[in-house]
Amino acid sequence: MKDMLMTIYNQLITNKYIRDMTQIDNSQDYRIKFYEYPETGDRTGAFITIRPMQPVSEAYHASNKEMSINFWYQIDVECKYRMTAKEIQYQIKKEMKKLGFSQSADGLDEYFSETKHYVDARRYTGNSKIYDTAY
Repeated sequence: MKDMLMTIYNQLITNKYIRDMTQIDNSQDYRIKFYEYPETGDRTGAFITIRPMQPVSEAYHASNKEMSINFWYQIDVECKYRMTAKEIQYQIKKEMKKLGFSQSADGLDEYFSETKHYVDARRYTGNSKIYDTAY
């Protein structure tokens, strides 16, 4: 079985800018998490949260067989500097496009005064390739 969350994660860390902005100092780990960013997580730099918006669903079928799977994710970027959040999201959009995703409506573009962080959250939707249904 395949895991689209890990596929997205691995694609994001191939991007030098995303890697540089999210890598934890003196570590091979990145500030990129699934579902929610932990309260105890490293917040010294920009961090990314990848959230499924719904369970995977059938995109196409033929002769009572799944032909393609539909995915819908929200990717949140949080950091101290507004333009850093924008640049990271720009790079994320390029990487998601490589995986066949496109940006969809809705999201968030706000400053949270309690955390002193800018948040840019965007949603992406995409389908697996035909016959690639093991998700």
